[in-house]
Amino acid sequence: MDFFYSRVSGNSARAAFALAEAGARYTPRPLNPRAGETRAPAYLAVNPMGKVPALVDGAVHLWESNAIAWYAAATHPASRLLPGTPAGRASVQRWLMFQAGHVTPACIDVYRSTNERVRAFWNVTSTPEVAERGRRELARYLPVLEDALDGRPWLEGDTLTLADVAYAPHLWFLAEGGFDFDGTPRVRAWLDRLLARPAWQQTRALLFDP
Repeated sequence: MDFFYSRVSGNSARAAFALAEAGARYTPRPLNPRAGETRAPAYLAVNPMGKVPALVDGAVHLWESNAIAWYAAATHPASRLLPGTPAGRASVQRWLMFQAGHVTPACIDVYRSTNERVRAFWNVTSTPEVAERGRRELARYLPVLEDALDGRPWLEGDTLTLADVAYAPHLWFLAEGGFDFDGTPRVRAWLDRLLARPAWQQTRALLFDP
């Protein structure tokens, strides 16, 4: 199994975190998007979008980080990253869609103005207006997670699932940029639990540490 990724990539980190939690074995294939490596014909045959991450497992070619994470969980059921019931899996899907469609875009608007790691690596920035828009959106979305975490360590109860894994990278970028989680202390404690996991430490060493 070959895992294609970039350093300082939240989407790559989401997939790598899931692979590590699942206990999947793979060959790391780092790419440098800034040098045009994701636009090379060989890689476009894997991911026609020319983005990271991507996964190749025999005849299986996958892109989109949550699809890669789902595949890792489904092929390693002992990890218990996916619930065993249709209702449980649908609930996880709900959280993944909420992450991809709402929380992550709002995070990006904010941390592009606050996170020096991201700004330096990707040569990106954000205007005060865009950053404020992201904060307003997060003021709507983070309380949803705060309520879901009331009385439980993970979004689906006592067991970590892909629902939790999906949020770690971009919330970490927020935290690293100094975002104020004071209004959502359960979200901050949940993020701290995620960042303390050995699988995240492995992911951080692969994608972020020098």
